[in-house]
Amino acid sequence: MNEEQKDKGLKKAVKEQPQFRLSSNFTFRTMQKVEEAALLRERKIERRTLYATIAASLFLIVSCAAYTFVFFGNAVKESFNQGIAQIEKSLMYFPCSCLLFIVIVSLLLFFDQWMRKQYFKRNL
Repeated sequence: MNEEQKDKGLKKAVKEQPQFRLSSNFTFRTMQKVEEAALLRERKIERRTLYATIAASLFLIVSCAAYTFVFFGNAVKESFNQGIAQIEKSLMYFPCSCLLFIVIVSLLLFFDQWMRKQYFKRNL
């Protein structure tokens, strides 16, 4: 009998409760969580794209090197040996192609640094 009264009391208390109402900023908090989930998903996709780009670049570099050594291995070795012999003969040997290569690499490194700064300024 005591159990029966408890059950009746609980049922009465549940019936007397007002209807459930959402908080006033429920929509804002829900949209905030949706935006956070979308941002997390976007960063995950960017990370996957970066890894895929790195993998593809490495594959291309390795395949180009392998192709060069398979088809032009002897010619590359001979020209490399001739180049070393010329450098040993003259310390002033510095072809324009090397200078051009150094300038291009310097410009690309500067551009890379600038792009990283722009990226982190916007995304962090």
